[in-house]
Amino acid sequence: MLKLATLLENPGEPPSDSQYRDPAVLKELGYTGLVVYETTALSGVESPDLLGDGEMRRWVSNHFDHVGQTIEAADRAGLSVYVFYDVPVLPRDVVDRNVAGLTCKHRPSTLCPASEAMLELSARALDAQLRRWPDVAGIALRFGDTDAGRLPYLVGNDLYSPHCPRCSQFGRADRIVALLERFYDLVVRQHGKRLIVRAWNVRPGGLHDSVDLAQRVIDRMPGDEADDRLMLSFKFTHTDFWRYQQWNPCSLLCTERPVIYELQCQREFEGKGGIPNWQAPLWRDGYPETSHESRVNGLAEASKAVNLAGLWAWVRGGGWGGPFVSNEAWIDANVYAVPRLADDPESESGELGREWIRRRLGVEDEDAASQLLDILAHSPEMIRHAFYIGPAARAKGDPWHPSADWVQDDVLDANAAWRMIQRLPDDQLDAVVAEKQAAAAQIAADRAHLQQLVGDRNHPKLERLLNTLLYTESFFEALRDLLAGLVAYRRYQKSKNAGAADIVRQKLFAAQAHWNHHTQRFSALPGAATAFRERGFWDLTQRILAEVGG
Repeated sequence: MLKLATLLENPGEPPSDSQYRDPAVLKELGYTGLVVYETTALSGVESPDLLGDGEMRRWVSNHFDHVGQTIEAADRAGLSVYVFYDVPVLPRDVVDRNVAGLTCKHRPSTLCPASEAMLELSARALDAQLRRWPDVAGIALRFGDTDAGRLPYLVGNDLYSPHCPRCSQFGRADRIVALLERFYDLVVRQHGKRLIVRAWNVRPGGLHDSVDLAQRVIDRMPGDEADDRLMLSFKFTHTDFWRYQQWNPCSLLCTERPVIYELQCQREFEGKGGIPNWQAPLWRDGYPETSHESRVNGLAEASKAVNLAGLWAWVRGGGWGGPFVSNEAWIDANVYAVPRLADDPESESGELGREWIRRRLGVEDEDAASQLLDILAHSPEMIRHAFYIGPAARAKGDPWHPSADWVQDDVLDANAAWRMIQRLPDDQLDAVVAEKQAAAAQIAADRAHLQQLVGDRNHPKLERLLNTLLYTESFFEALRDLLAGLVAYRRYQKSKNAGAADIVRQKLFAAQAHWNHHTQRFSALPGAATAFRERGFWDLTQRILAEVGG
C-alpha cells in the first residue's frame, strides 16, 4: 500500500517552514514515498542549456540541483520518490522556435493537444529527467492543470481547453488517451517506472469530475488494468477539497485499475491549518451532508469498492496566499492519520486522535487529552457551519464552488456573502444566522475549556494551541455578526422598520469590532496564523450603516 506525501510550494510564495521537509519525519510518521512537487517548474525542460536567458538558465539549473538533493535526502531516509510532471508544458524558447508546429492557430501561447511535435518534445524532456534521476520510483503526471502561466520561461495549459482547426475534432477522451499511451510507453515500458495519472482538472468536465468521460478513458487506458505500474489518482472529493461533495464518483469506476486517493491535510478553503479541522472522520465515513447522494461514503466503503493502491497526503500546501501558519499542530493531526487509514481504512477516528495527542503532542494528562480530543471531534461541523453558507451550498446545481468563494484562502469577500444572502428564500435566512452562531458558540466553548486547563495546570505545550483558538474565535465572531447583519439588512430593505435598523447597526458594529480584534490583536499571538484579509467588508458595512442611520 502506497503512503505518499507531498508539500506544494506555489511559485511566488515564500516556502513554508515545515517539519515535513525532513524526509526522516515523514518516514517516522509511516509514509513510504515522497512526491516532489517542485518538478512542475521543470516540466518540458530537457536541459537548462536550452533556455536562452542567462539569469533564467542559472535559476533553472539551480532548481535541477535542488530537486536532485531532495531526491537524495528522501532516498537516504528510505522513501521512494515520485516527481510531478505537467503536460502540455514546454520552455518558451523552444516554443518560439516552432510556433506553428507546437501551438494552436492564432494562439501562440496555447500548446496544441493534437501536435505530435509537442508530445515528442514533452516526452523527450521527461526521458532526459528520468536519466538524470534514475533512482526515482515513478512520475505523477498532471494534464488538467499547470503552473506554467506563473513561470516566465514556460508555456503551458491544460489539455482540455485548446480549440483550433487542428485539435477541434480531437475529443477530450482522445486527447487523454493519446497522452497516456505516449507516456505509458516512456515511463513504464522504457524506464520500468510507475506512472501515476492524476485525474484532476481545474475546470468542470474533465476526467476527475465527469463520470461519462472517466468511463471512456478508463476503458481505453494502456496496459493490463490490474498492473499497478499504471494507476489513477483522484482527490477524494467529486471536485476540489470543499465540503458538500460526494465521494469522487469517477474513482468508483476503477474496480480493477489501481486507485490512489488524495487527501488534503492543510485545507486550503477552510483556514489553511490555522484553525482546528480534523479530517479523519470525514475521510473514513465521507461527508454527512452528502451521504444521501453518494453510492459510497468514505474510505471505509471505498476501499471495498475499488482496487485501492494507497493514499496520497498533501501534508502542506494547496491554494494561494495565506493564512500562513506558524504552528503545524492541527495540520499534523491529519498528517498523522493518513498512513494509519491506509493500513486500516476502518480505523476509528477517536482512537487516531487520542494516539496523535499522546505520541505527537506528548500530552499524557487525561483531562487535557480529553479536551483536545473534543476539539478535534467538534471541528468538522464547526468548520462547515463557519466557512459555508449551507442553504446556498445545498441549492447549487453542481458540485463546483459550494461556498461561492466568499472565503477563499485568507480573503473574506463580504460582497460575495451579500450576493448569496440576496438570492436565498426568506425561509432560509434564519438557518444562515443559526449556523454561524453555532460555529462561534462551539469555538468559544472549546477555547474556554482549554483556557481553564492551561491556567489551572500549567500546560505550556498547550498555550500556542490556545492562541489558535482565540484567533479562530475572533474570526468566527466576525463572520457571525456580519452574516446576521446582512440578513437583518435584507429584512430592513423590505420593512424599513426601525427595530430592524437597530439590529443591523448592532450586528454590523459588532462585526467590525471583532474584525479589528482578529486582524490587530489575536493574529499577533504566538502560534497564531496570519490574519484573514477583507474584500469589500468595510465598504459594504459602512455603506449599509450609513443607509440605516449608523
